[in-house]
Amino acid sequence: MMSSQILVSRSYFDTRVAAQNGSQPPVTNPGTTVKENVYAGTSAGLATAGYRSAKYTSEEWFANNSALLNRAVADRNHAETICHESKALKTETDAGTLRTQTAGTKHLGNRLQDIHRWRSELEHLIERLIAETDLLTASRRRLEKALDATEIPYAIATDNLTCRERRIGPDLVEDQVEEELLK
Repeated sequence: MMSSQILVSRSYFDTRVAAQNGSQPPVTNPGTTVKENVYAGTSAGLATAGYRSAKYTSEEWFANNSALLNRAVADRNHAETICHESKALKTETDAGTLRTQTAGTKHLGNRLQDIHRWRSELEHLIERLIAETDLLTASRRRLEKALDATEIPYAIATDNLTCRERRIGPDLVEDQVEEELLK
C-alpha cells in the first residue's frame, strides 16, 4: 500500500530551520528526531530504520524553501541597509573633508597674507637701512677728507707753538697769537 504523498529528493537540509524562520537550531543527532510511521507504506527508510532518508515531503520542501526565501529577503534588506548607511557615511565624510579643506585653505591664505605683509615691511626696512648706511658712509668720507684737510694746518700750528716755546727770556710772550695757535 503506497502513500499519496509526493517525495522530493533533496540534499541535507534540516526542516527544523524552516520551522524557526531561518535561525540556526542547536545541533542534535538527526537520527533521534525522526518521527515514526511517517514513511509507513513506502519503501523509503525500510533498509535504514532509525535514520532519516534524504527525501522530504513537499510540505517540508515548501517550508524549507520559504525559509530560504525569507532569509534571502532579510539578507537583501540588510545589504540595502548597509549600502544606505555607507552612502550616508560617505556623504558625511565628504562634507567633513570639505569643511576641513576649506578651513585649511582659509588658514593658509591668512598665513600667506601675513608672510607677504612681513616680507614687504622687511624689504622697506632694508631699503631704509641701506639709504641710511649710504648717508653714513658719505658723511664718514666727508669727515675723513675734512680731517685730512686739518692735518696740514695742525702741523703748522704745532710747529709754530714749538718754535715759540724755544724762545728765551723776554721773547717768551703769551699773546693773542699764541692763544689762537692753541685753539
